[in-house]
Amino acid sequence: MSKKKLRVAIVISHPIQHFCPQYVSFAENNEIELKVFFGSALGYKKYVDENFKTEVSWNNLQLDRFPHCFLNGDQVIQPDKNLDAPLLEKELEHFRPDLLFTYGYFQKLQRRAHHWAIKNKVPMAYISDSELRHAENTAKRWLKSIFLRRYFSPVSYFLTMGDANEAYYHKYRVPSEKFLRMHYPIDYRLYQKAFLQKERLRLGIRNQYSIGENDMVLSVVGKLVAWKNQDHAIEAMKLLENEGVYVHLFIIGSGNMRSEWEEKARRLEKSKVHFTGFVKAEELPSYYAATDIYVHPASLEPHSVAISEAIIMGCPVILSDRCGSHGATDDVQEGKNGFVYPFADIKMFAGKIKLLLQDNEKRQTFSSYSHIQGSEFQVRSNVEMLKELIKIHKESMQK
Repeated sequence: MSKKKLRVAIVISHPIQHFCPQYVSFAENNEIELKVFFGSALGYKKYVDENFKTEVSWNNLQLDRFPHCFLNGDQVIQPDKNLDAPLLEKELEHFRPDLLFTYGYFQKLQRRAHHWAIKNKVPMAYISDSELRHAENTAKRWLKSIFLRRYFSPVSYFLTMGDANEAYYHKYRVPSEKFLRMHYPIDYRLYQKAFLQKERLRLGIRNQYSIGENDMVLSVVGKLVAWKNQDHAIEAMKLLENEGVYVHLFIIGSGNMRSEWEEKARRLEKSKVHFTGFVKAEELPSYYAATDIYVHPASLEPHSVAISEAIIMGCPVILSDRCGSHGATDDVQEGKNGFVYPFADIKMFAGKIKLLLQDNEKRQTFSSYSHIQGSEFQVRSNVEMLKELIKIHKESMQK
C-alpha cells in the first residue's frame, strides 16, 4: 500500500524568478503533493517595472514543472498591499492542504491565507526576508511589535533566510525551536551549470567589454534606485584612483538614478564603470563569472538574491552593514568570504576593496569558500529543508 502524500499548498503573490525553480525541486519530492497558488500573473506576463524603468517578464519560471493556479486568472496585478484573491478559500478547501506556506503579512492575500489556516486548523510555514538592520521609526516598530507577536503566534514553522532574519523573529518572541533554516533560494541548477563553465563565461563577458584578463572587476546587481546606493561604489573607485588603483565596475540593472550616476562615473580618470542596463536572469551568471569582487553598498536590503547568486559563482563579497545577508552562518561571513563595512563609510569601503584586490591568496580563499557555502545553502534550500520539514511535521502530527 502506498503512503499517503503530504499535501502542501504555497500561497504567493506572483511567479518570482528565483522562487519558481525551488518549487520545481519541491515537486520532485515524492512524499508530497504540491500546489502553488499565485495572486497575480505578473512576471509570467509582461509588465512595466517602475524601478527598472523597463518592460519585464521572466523566462525561467518553469511553470509546466509544478502544479499551480492563478487565482485571478491572467490579470497582471501589482504585488502591493492591496493584492487579494477572494477565490483563495474555495481553492484551498478543494485542495485540502496538510501544510500551508505563506509569504509575509503585508498583502491582503497573505492575511487571507493566514486566517484560513487558523480557521481550518492547518499548520503554517512562514517565509520572509525581514530583518532589523535598516533604519525604522521607533513608534512604527513598537506598533508593529504588538501586531506581529499575535500574528506569528499560530505559525508552526518559520523557514528562515539567515542570521538577521532569525534575529528579527526573536525580536517578536518567536522561539528558536520553530526555526528551520532554508536560506534564500535561487535558480540553483542554472548556477550549478554556469559554474562548470565559469572560465568560458568569464572570458566572454570580458571580451565583450574590452576588459583585460588581468584587470580587476567589481560588480553590483540591482535596480538603480536611491536606496541601493550603487554610486557609493563609484565614490570608492575615485578614492582608489587617488592611490593609483584602477578597476572596472559593472553596474547591472536599470532605474531612475542611471543618468545621475553616469555623470558621477564620468569624473573617473582611468577606472571604468559599465552600465549594462537590465540583464535577463539567465544571462546574469556570466557577469558574476567575470567578477573578481562583488559589492553591495545598499542602505536597505533585507536579504539580497544577488548576493546568494554571487557567492555560488565564487565571488568574494563586500557589503554594507545595513544588508541582511551577512552573519556567522549566512551568505557572507566576515573574514571567510567577505567583509562588512559601516554603511556610507566610503573610505572603509574603498579600503576593503583595496585589501582584496592586492591580496590574491585571500581573494582566492574567499572565492572558494563562497562557492562551497553557496552550493551547500542551495542544496539545503531546494532539497534538504523540505525533507526535514516533512519529517518534523509528520512527527508532530503523531504526538
